[in-house]
Amino acid sequence: MKYNTSLALGHRFTGHNGRFIVGRSQGFSLLEVLIAMLVLAVGLLGVAAMQMRGLQYSHDAYLRSQVSILAYDMADRIRLNRANSADYIIAPWTIPTAALTGCTPGAVGATMDILCWQLQLSEALPPGSTAEIALALDPIEGDEYTIDIQWQDRALDPTHANAMRSIQYTFVP
Repeated sequence: MKYNTSLALGHRFTGHNGRFIVGRSQGFSLLEVLIAMLVLAVGLLGVAAMQMRGLQYSHDAYLRSQVSILAYDMADRIRLNRANSADYIIAPWTIPTAALTGCTPGAVGATMDILCWQLQLSEALPPGSTAEIALALDPIEGDEYTIDIQWQDRALDPTHANAMRSIQYTFVP
């Protein structure tokens, strides 16, 4: 009995009873290539969706940090001008789409502080965002000011009920 122990290039071994089947491998079929491309395309779409979601969350975090910085900035302005702190109360104000003017850096007074703060808000937040500074009179604890800033979250659908984000900062000057 003669056994062929060499495997020629292109021959396949079946493993059944030690027999060799002579045949040429034809490579990948077109169907296998299309399935592989489909799997790759689905994977790339998933990566792109994750990248978009990451950008949206990053932008939301940026807006949150800007809102916090601006709220603390106005609180510091009110504390610095404590004698005229009642002049800082503003009704809900909506950021317009047009550019604001009227801020003179270095000028003193509550009116100029509010104008400059509104300019900073309009540069940092999307149009349609609102800001309000309210006063709650409390003769025992001291008067409390509340700075409320709301903005449209771009990550959410605008028709969604929770599309507006809000930060309130309450302090006693």
